[in-house]
Amino acid sequence: MAAAGGERMVTETGGKNSPLPQIPVNIQRVLPRTVPGPVSPQNKGALDWGWQGFLAYGAQTTVVVVDPVTLQCAQTLTRHRNHVVKVRWRKTRHYHQLSAPYSLILASADNSGTIIVWEVTRGEVTATLQDGNRPIQELEWLGGVDGSEHLLAALHPPYSLIIWDTRHNNKLWKKSYTENLTAFHFDPFHFNKMAFLCGGCVLFVEDFSLNKCPSSNGRKFYVSTPRTSPGKVVNSIPTSTSSTSITDERTSTRIRRKMRELVVGEGKPKSEDVSQLAECLQLMYHRTVRDQLLLLYTREILVLDLTINQTVGIVVIDRAMSPFSQVLSCWQRDVLFCLHESGSVSAHFRRRLLPVPTSPENDKENTWHGDGGGVGEQYYEVMYDRKCHSEHLRLNKQSRPIGLTLDPVSEKQMAMVLGDGRVVFKQVTAYPTPGRQAISTPLFTPGAPSAPSQGPHSGLNIADNHFSLASAPAGVHINMPKTSLADMVKPAWALADNVKEIGHRVNLRILMTGLMPAMSPPPLVIRMCPPLTTRNIQQYVPRLAAGTQSGVVQVFNVATGVLEREFALHTYPVRGVEWTSLTSILSFGHQPLTNSQGLVRNELMYTDILTGRTITLRPNKSDETSIDMVRVSYLKQYFIVVFREDPFELWDARKLVPLRTMPRRFPRVSALEWSPTSHVKTRRDSESHRASESEPEKNESVVPKEAPQTEVSMTESMLSLADVGGDKTSIAKETFVFTDTEGTLYHFSVEGNVIKDGTKVPPDSQMSVITSIAWKSHEIVLSDSDGNLIVWDLKTRISRHIATHRGWIRKIRFAPGRDNMKLVVLFADGIDVWDVRDVVMVSQIKSPRDIVKVVDVDWGASDRPVLATIDGCLRVMDMALKSSSTPIYQYCTKEPIVSPYLLPGEASLNLRTLMTQQPWRSQYSLSFTGEDGFTPEQLQNIEVWLSRVPAELREFLETCGSTAHRALVTAQLFGDQGEIDFWTVACHYLTQPALTHPKDESSSSNSSVGSAELITLGDSASEKSGGSEDLCPPTAVPPSHPLETTYHHLCDAATYKHHELERLAIHESKNLEGAQRATLGRCLAVIGERDRAVRLLLDADASNQHFYTDCLRACLLAATHHSTQAQSTIKLVATNLIAAGNIWEGVELLCLIGKAGDACRYLQSYGHWENSVWLAKCALPLQESVDILKRWAHHLITSANKDQGVCALLSVGSITAALEQLVQQHYHQRAALLLAAAQQLQVVPNTQQQQQHPLATPLGTQSGFSPVLSGSTSMASFAENIHKKYVLHLFSLGNRPAVSYFCRLMGEKGQSLLQELDSLQ
Repeated sequence: MAAAGGERMVTETGGKNSPLPQIPVNIQRVLPRTVPGPVSPQNKGALDWGWQGFLAYGAQTTVVVVDPVTLQCAQTLTRHRNHVVKVRWRKTRHYHQLSAPYSLILASADNSGTIIVWEVTRGEVTATLQDGNRPIQELEWLGGVDGSEHLLAALHPPYSLIIWDTRHNNKLWKKSYTENLTAFHFDPFHFNKMAFLCGGCVLFVEDFSLNKCPSSNGRKFYVSTPRTSPGKVVNSIPTSTSSTSITDERTSTRIRRKMRELVVGEGKPKSEDVSQLAECLQLMYHRTVRDQLLLLYTREILVLDLTINQTVGIVVIDRAMSPFSQVLSCWQRDVLFCLHESGSVSAHFRRRLLPVPTSPENDKENTWHGDGGGVGEQYYEVMYDRKCHSEHLRLNKQSRPIGLTLDPVSEKQMAMVLGDGRVVFKQVTAYPTPGRQAISTPLFTPGAPSAPSQGPHSGLNIADNHFSLASAPAGVHINMPKTSLADMVKPAWALADNVKEIGHRVNLRILMTGLMPAMSPPPLVIRMCPPLTTRNIQQYVPRLAAGTQSGVVQVFNVATGVLEREFALHTYPVRGVEWTSLTSILSFGHQPLTNSQGLVRNELMYTDILTGRTITLRPNKSDETSIDMVRVSYLKQYFIVVFREDPFELWDARKLVPLRTMPRRFPRVSALEWSPTSHVKTRRDSESHRASESEPEKNESVVPKEAPQTEVSMTESMLSLADVGGDKTSIAKETFVFTDTEGTLYHFSVEGNVIKDGTKVPPDSQMSVITSIAWKSHEIVLSDSDGNLIVWDLKTRISRHIATHRGWIRKIRFAPGRDNMKLVVLFADGIDVWDVRDVVMVSQIKSPRDIVKVVDVDWGASDRPVLATIDGCLRVMDMALKSSSTPIYQYCTKEPIVSPYLLPGEASLNLRTLMTQQPWRSQYSLSFTGEDGFTPEQLQNIEVWLSRVPAELREFLETCGSTAHRALVTAQLFGDQGEIDFWTVACHYLTQPALTHPKDESSSSNSSVGSAELITLGDSASEKSGGSEDLCPPTAVPPSHPLETTYHHLCDAATYKHHELERLAIHESKNLEGAQRATLGRCLAVIGERDRAVRLLLDADASNQHFYTDCLRACLLAATHHSTQAQSTIKLVATNLIAAGNIWEGVELLCLIGKAGDACRYLQSYGHWENSVWLAKCALPLQESVDILKRWAHHLITSANKDQGVCALLSVGSITAALEQLVQQHYHQRAALLLAAAQQLQVVPNTQQQQQHPLATPLGTQSGFSPVLSGSTSMASFAENIHKKYVLHLFSLGNRPAVSYFCRLMGEKGQSLLQELDSLQ
């Protein structure tokens, strides 16, 4: 109705003979929306920042979606009837194409067990899921396996895990465990593993699958604390199955007294040995390091290594600091962001692995404190340094934070929702301290290379120049823009021991960058500003004033939902608000009744909302009866102050002076209303007021854009304080009616300060105490305390009775608009909307059946009721009272809310294509036109979105010559997780040839680093690298850095082995026993660390039952095997062991005689794929490991993990095989872009067709990569096939220039294809 009215109004005013004034070009519409209120303690943890770039959180029963860029509420979702406890954005790891376009999908769960899946752009429900009526404990989208992006895992109390199919609205399977579960988390490195947090233990599941329900009940782990007396071991737990309890006997050092371990077992250990997990606040897998689990307590964070079931690190805070409330693990760098109960946030950065300091001088930078400590031992621990801590927020009990969430793309921006509804945005920033030289540090700003050291290699077997640009291909190097956490600091392990760099010290800070205000706590009293008329259309802004219990008056723009003004006016709760013009209000309040006489102290304030000028009316008044209501006349000349027991007062609304106080014998008022008609004296003034007396237009939902707030002019149709200055302003006689407590209706007229008595109507016998009066045109409606309405027609003198049978009517009000006789009726249990002319009910809503309790109501426009509810929300409803939300693209906002996810599927995919590659243009540009396949409206939104892209990113896209790096930056801007992972791996291996495998060296236990400070490098290195332009190809490529441990198996061999040696060094310092000790020795042996393995085996306790076996194994490792007969014997024994099921024993023997390749193949044949990759990267030369890794990649592709399989092919240089797999998966755009990137960076062979039709740069050699094309398939025909598929994809997106370009590239076949497409079009 509002949209139709708006269109009709614009059409009418467009004619030449239209009597209506010119309407502004930019108009706003008051649409159904919800202005969220404060949150509830039950909403704790219900917030999530999605890859899509939007923040969602639960505010009582409402799901609020926020745009972090403009700090505006983008959408509100209001179908829940109970408090929202979890919200989760769907992951974006899947490949996006026309069949799966970019979309905003959100899941929310409430404490009644209902899960709703939303399409946020339209605000529609796509699925409703429920199993039981108890609160959902945890909610998580899947997405690590192909085709699983629509699956949702939910923890239904007390112990059931359900996998929901949101596409078909059903459950795949339901698993009930034996323990009461409170939370779960999926292992980001293993798709079949997850962990549950139970009341007293941690439950691990290692057989998770999408296809079938897990068969086992998992393994339970208890946390135990080692005894302080050395040598004591926790007794084994008596269970039916073999279970062990692990302790650390070496408790002499300070750190190990604080360590906790995991005890495996089905039964519960003794109380003195086990620390209850009831105090554990959070459980989550480490997102950067494999096989590590984080347990959060109020004063500490435990880092658990799940391969040895022991704590390998601990983060403890001082007693003076606020306790922990939440921890977030980053995926780009090993950083922990911690939320404290005080609302502050601390960032803990991982140190490079080094022995635990044993002297007080070296312990000052440590993040935990203790007493004593041993000296002379090398004890490796995972250590974190608290690099920055935000300022504490001054919070009261009601405004405690409900949670913290990170921007998953940048991981340096975060949002925190407070209990009062405010949203605080923070950001990690680097501030250099000039004038100081920095020393060696494990945390550097990337972008400039590390200088190779002249000293010896690190004891962890990694070359010092491994992380420098010496290994990168020659080219014009440009630095990647620093937009994320990974761009701010290098990994802690990325620098060798002896690297010396000159720079300046950097201080990290967490600063508040934005704050979204919130509504004051309910209940509220609301009043809409005077309605839209033809005279005030140029200045009109649809403002609504809300008075709160704290004495604050807030002014909202109903069209945009923005809180524009907030005034702390009263010391008592606000009882009512009235408008005296479009820009001024009257508000009143009084203290609660505290005496038997019913006397209180009243407050009546006048406020100009543009200037903030406040005038106190009726000052220095003694105690009196409370103000019951204030009513302002229709022409804003007068207002009446009604008291509960005293006679009312008449005031001049322009001069703000009292005109008359009625005598004591005057009837007590129960309801009062001014007439919308008036009588004017002079002709000149009557003409000036005639337009203002005309009723507002029907399309009240169409209003002009907000006038500048610095303009303090009043509208012509409203009298205001600006008109004071002569008696000629008192020109109109106005009338009002009121009823007394007996129901008698009185009619009075006011002219100047003269009040004249009019007619008097006796009470109606069918009506009880009158509670409210509404007057419009010639209709007067009265309501009573029994739920009756009486409609009086002043023209026909006919009255009609309406019995609602819903009890006390609190308020009635007519809708604005000429001939619009809709009437809203407020009851204690909901509202009705009636059409008074036809005496029919238009719509109805009841609480708590349909909505929470409604405390006040008004009209935001002619067809938009505004409801103030008990949860603190303002809900602008449609006329049917069914919806309080609208599609995002229809909202009027203060600043445009734009995102690729808000564009249609074809437009967003086309935009991604244009930002990544534009070979059909002579020069890359971010200016697009309609020829590129966009509509004018889409072009406008895209232009706004691109204008908000940081300048350094725009410059990088325009100057970078690498398609791969452009694709990576575009993926980051789109928040496309799958594309980010793919192009991160592709950029690394396309720009960096294979590294030579480092020689095996005996690992030293010493690892020296400097103080863990942050420094940023100057631009000298990058300038030097790009200085020799004559010798460099034209393609500008950013420098390459090693992949973070997040990618684990995809890291290059040297980096991978470095990480594994660090992990084994930690395990070696833990004094493992039994099977774990044997496993550690075997791992050291097979990767070439024989001396350490022998030392470990010989250190075994003589009382150990495997002491003799360990001694024999040590002798075997120490022996040399030069003879062919010895090697053949050992190989035969190894083969027999493997055949008998002793796989790892046989693998160890094969590695001893240099047959690690055979050992890897045996592991793969027995299904140990990841172990084979581990062995290949740690023990095989690069050339020999390629075949093993290719077989592993094929296994990934055939086991529903195609994306990682393609990345694995890229990691071994099989570019052509990766292209073939992308084509088979119908990832045509990704295949075409990878082909273009490989040709630009000269890593694919030259072909005759490519010589005739070059893509970007002349092709050269392969840089060591060999294509894998089957049969007689040539690179030319293969590239032609890729381009053909890509052309069809571009044609479906409407990108005509790109289609023409690639068709020309294919020669005659392309021209025929272009003709076919033209005929289709």
